[in-house]
Amino acid sequence: MIQKFLEQVEPGDLPVGPKAFVSFELFEHLHDPAAFLQQLKQLMASGDLFIFTTLSGSGVDIQALWEDSKSVTPPHHMNFFNPGAVATLLARMGLETLEVTTPGKLDIDILVNNQAFIKDRFWKTFVASASDSQKAQWQQMIAESGWSSHMMVVCRKP
Repeated sequence: MIQKFLEQVEPGDLPVGPKAFVSFELFEHLHDPAAFLQQLKQLMASGDLFIFTTLSGSGVDIQALWEDSKSVTPPHHMNFFNPGAVATLLARMGLETLEVTTPGKLDIDILVNNQAFIKDRFWKTFVASASDSQKAQWQQMIAESGWSSHMMVVCRKP
């Protein structure tokens, strides 16, 4: 583990051999994600992985709450990619997307805890009357279908 800002990491700081670069809950805070990826790519060797988590702007709770979502907080959260958009950015930057998932567990809980701000009639009714079992089933479906606001991406430098 190298505890430095990306801009301060030099090739000599890195171990020899295959590497995995990780970034958790940072991407949505970046002023310029493309510049970040370009800097990272310069440090990566062919086959190295980059694994990161970030918010997905197409996530159910963000879409349902929008301006009342605690996740939509400029200037702290400036980037809201979605699974398709992040894959497009990575391709544009010359990185190969291996997997984009939305393994979130909290979308329904976020809606339940913020139901006073929900304007959509379906979601307002759902969070007020669905059983715990139904809510768990929906959360699983949201995560598996790519609609959670928590996104994990695995890519590599070809």
